[in-house]
Amino acid sequence: MTNHSVIIVREDDSGGGCICCSGGLGEHAKKDPSYGHIRTNAEECGRLHSDIWVRFGEVEVEILQIEPNDYIYVVSSVLKEIFTRGRPIVPSIKTLMLWESIPAVIVNGKTVSSGRVPAVEEVVKELGRNS
Repeated sequence: MTNHSVIIVREDDSGGGCICCSGGLGEHAKKDPSYGHIRTNAEECGRLHSDIWVRFGEVEVEILQIEPNDYIYVVSSVLKEIFTRGRPIVPSIKTLMLWESIPAVIVNGKTVSSGRVPAVEEVVKELGRNS
């Protein structure tokens, strides 16, 4: 069992193809010129995912990338953090009630970043608080 969880919520690429890790392009990218910012954010999310994984490995930290339409998964993950790992309830409730701007990064049920992809050091700092 992992000790920590990191959820990276990124924008939907609306058409398939993994844009975060492989650089793939969905159909939406071919039709919408505003897609550039989505691709940039997805690439940053992919780099963050990789940096966390390299530092901690999959045994220490569970890292998930989801799209906003998977919010129900965020709810279940945050509740799991509260009830099974004893995470603080107030930051967790804030995460659930004040849905964040995308991209967002949630560490152990607490929002670390909203509206931007944080530097890996910010995530590492929060993970250190919960060791």
